[in-house]
Amino acid sequence: MNYTYILRCADGTLYCGWTNDLTARLAAHNSGKGAKYTRGRGPVALAYSECFTTQGEAMRREAAIKQLSRTAKQALIDSQTGGELLTIYDADSHPCGERPRAIVHAQGLYHRVCHLWTVGVRDGTPGLWLQQRALDRPLYPGGFDLSATGHIDPGETPETAMLREAREECGLILSATELTAAGSYRQQYVRGEDGGFDDEQAFAFLTRKDGVPPFSPGIEVADMVFVPLADFATACTEPHDLPAHRMDGTVRTIPHASLCCLHGSEWAGVQPYIHQLLGL
Repeated sequence: MNYTYILRCADGTLYCGWTNDLTARLAAHNSGKGAKYTRGRGPVALAYSECFTTQGEAMRREAAIKQLSRTAKQALIDSQTGGELLTIYDADSHPCGERPRAIVHAQGLYHRVCHLWTVGVRDGTPGLWLQQRALDRPLYPGGFDLSATGHIDPGETPETAMLREAREECGLILSATELTAAGSYRQQYVRGEDGGFDDEQAFAFLTRKDGVPPFSPGIEVADMVFVPLADFATACTEPHDLPAHRMDGTVRTIPHASLCCLHGSEWAGVQPYIHQLLGL
């Protein structure tokens, strides 16, 4: 992926450049190792960006934008406004402004999300609760994900975002003392939504709820199911369908292809926390 971008410097001036790694290039600008113009003018914020298949296309677009007046450049920036905003970050995890969610996902801009692993013991079996995404969701419709996931909004801490997402998605009302932080993990994957892709830092949290938790799923969630921990663990390395139980005890089978929560590095990282929380 090649990018043409406009930065807003700390002194209010604009800078246009191109790169094949925007996250790394933002870090270079912020560390004083980017373009000569941005040295001493940091921190910078990403104000506008476009994606191209080839380096040549990105360089030609950069040259064209540099010929524009400031008013015309601002018009470009204004064309990418509106909707939900997400904070984006450089490769050193420094915030670099807020961009519309649609642009973030379409262009793979580095942002932050939170994931809730709800684990517990049900009828003597240790396991975890997954949500089935509603069938009208644009990304992974009907797929099975962790019990609550979502973006971290501008100004939110990962913990605050996690408590909010748990409440909004699966209706689980938690306090901060019920959350166990289990690290953060960079995840990059192609989205099914508009052909975009995600570049995320996922903050993982655990909570233990034995028996059947008092879930009250919102409109984005079709079902909540309990999966034995041993079966989930093997599915991460050996693809197979998973046995599961709904909240009312009804048995159902989860096709392996419908699992959208198998991020290898995150699973490896949270396992020790799960074992400790469950006393395994």
